[in-house]
Amino acid sequence: MSISLPPSFSFTVPPSRVFFIGLAGGADSGKEAFCRVLIEQLQKNQVIDTNKALLLHLHDFYKDLSDEDRVRVASGLYNFDHPDAFDWDLLVRVMDDLKEGNLTTLPRFDFTTKKRTYETRPKGLEAPTMVLLEGIFVLYSQTIREHLNMKLFVDVDDDARLAKRVARKVAEPNPDPVDHILTEYVRFVKPSFDDFIQPSKKWADIIIPRGVENITAIQLITSHAADLLGRQQQPNSTRPSRTDSPGILDIRSAVGSATSSACPSPRPKSRGLSGLPSSPVPGKSVLGGSTDSLFKPVPE
Repeated sequence: MSISLPPSFSFTVPPSRVFFIGLAGGADSGKEAFCRVLIEQLQKNQVIDTNKALLLHLHDFYKDLSDEDRVRVASGLYNFDHPDAFDWDLLVRVMDDLKEGNLTTLPRFDFTTKKRTYETRPKGLEAPTMVLLEGIFVLYSQTIREHLNMKLFVDVDDDARLAKRVARKVAEPNPDPVDHILTEYVRFVKPSFDDFIQPSKKWADIIIPRGVENITAIQLITSHAADLLGRQQQPNSTRPSRTDSPGILDIRSAVGSATSSACPSPRPKSRGLSGLPSSPVPGKSVLGGSTDSLFKPVPE
């Protein structure tokens, strides 16, 4: 399938020198907020340079809507919470272009007009060395998973996400009635989570309870990303494996030390996590700490 894109801007990035992190989770689980805090910590700890991290939002890759689709949107019958609502070919194209340092244009989906536009080079952004992709279906597609060096899943309670959703939507300039919000949740959002999003958690390298509130998670991911990124950028090193087998990291020796330490200080390689594998370990992990720890086992 060919994709027609408007004039592009250039990122001069050496091939295979872009590190991709994917973050999935249910709607209103705080994925974007977590990514922004993670970027801040990565820059603070000199893992990446300022203005060299690019945050992509999966919702910007919604398909262009037909006239028939617009009628369904107006009637509340269009499902934005289904994998078929996204232009996966365009997302793959953008990720491939970023990885290879080719020309690329970034889409932006306008939720007011329900139309997709394209932006030129984001202000202040240099050639990115790290790309974070956040969205509900980031771990759903095998093709997308194969592009990711690190796969994360934010695990937030259903009730907490629903409460946040209602609070967010009633605070919008033209708020929907609460009964409409709940109808949409029951009709589309909850079934999508049960059918597609929750099952995709098994592909995560790291599962993060409580989202952005989990400071330990941010510390450990910062440290682990520093280690993986350092290996990737070594000319004679082997790039981190992107195997697509379910499982998560065994952090028996990492959780205890991380909970009592501050964010890692600047260093070329991480301490405490340098022994972690660069790809998921098949099967269940053995946890260190309580059941409320950062990493949780994935059901087989």
